[in-house]
Amino acid sequence: MRCLIVDDEPLAHKIIRNYSDGLADIEFVGSAYSALEAMSFLNREKVDLLFLDINMPKLQGLDFLKTLSNPPLVIITTAYQEFALESYELRVVDYLLKPFALERFLKAINRAQEQKTLEAGAKEGTVSIDIQNKSSEAKTLFIKGDKKVHQVRINEIQYLESYGSYVKVHLKNELIITLERLANYETKMKDEGFIRIHKSYLIPKDKIEVIEGNELLIGNARLPIGAVYRHNVNDLFK
Repeated sequence: MRCLIVDDEPLAHKIIRNYSDGLADIEFVGSAYSALEAMSFLNREKVDLLFLDINMPKLQGLDFLKTLSNPPLVIITTAYQEFALESYELRVVDYLLKPFALERFLKAINRAQEQKTLEAGAKEGTVSIDIQNKSSEAKTLFIKGDKKVHQVRINEIQYLESYGSYVKVHLKNELIITLERLANYETKMKDEGFIRIHKSYLIPKDKIEVIEGNELLIGNARLPIGAVYRHNVNDLFK
């Protein structure tokens, strides 16, 4: 993976490079000490993974990330825990709190490598969202991901999550990443009992276990309810 460190502290660059020493799959193609410097670099070079600090001069890390239309994978490296939830709504693989140990760093690298592999499979091509009507309880759709075409039972989908230009299809014991827009699924699956609860989440109504404040629970996942989509949840009570 071609990596870029974006941090205004030189010591942070040194630590990340030292931790990465000996990792054959990691190639550092540059170092940036501000978000503006990183933006200029990304316009010139291909980058697979950003190590991104949050607290930087002029433009904060997350604000910089929001400006990117097609960002690379991102590992946040910061001393501020309070931005973790906001970061996961962006294309963030992991969130490392400074100072972080070598073992925690390697875990984040492994997550990034797994994500890159999944996305490479998704990019092999997409299959149009075509719902197959077998019976009321066995409707399926075909999803392209990981260089394969998966036939998925609609009633086995836990929820769908937007991930940039991709969609994560969360099943009970499996995750499929496909090159698709969440809005396309929303249109096709409206009649299958799916509702939009957030800009990043589309869920089947029958999988909701608990609604509590601005969150709802599906299995082990706590999903946020966005203010714009709150009416979809409120309609469930009518």
